[in-house]
Amino acid sequence: MSRDEAYREARDEYVAIRELRKRNWIAAHIRERRYELELTQKEVAERAGTSHSFISKVERGDHIPTIPVLKRILAVLDEELLIGVERRTPNEEPEREVAPAPELAAA
Repeated sequence: MSRDEAYREARDEYVAIRELRKRNWIAAHIRERRYELELTQKEVAERAGTSHSFISKVERGDHIPTIPVLKRILAVLDEELLIGVERRTPNEEPEREVAPAPELAAA
């Protein structure tokens, strides 16, 4: 691939990611991070213990994974899922608290 082709491909990918972010922030984030790491959907799926079609649906914004699956996907992308709470008080800056997502026990 020539340098110009690689530039156009990257530009087009980031345009698509920006559009996706308007509809589904999580999908856009996963797609962008995977692209940055130069991983295929299949590689992410295998490492996260899920299917290629599942990752494709997530990246299209057609499916939101459960928290345990999202944690596995993000781990493959060298990231950690955080859970946050924001307290809003009129005329004051929001107060935020963020922590790693807890491990979920099987019911």
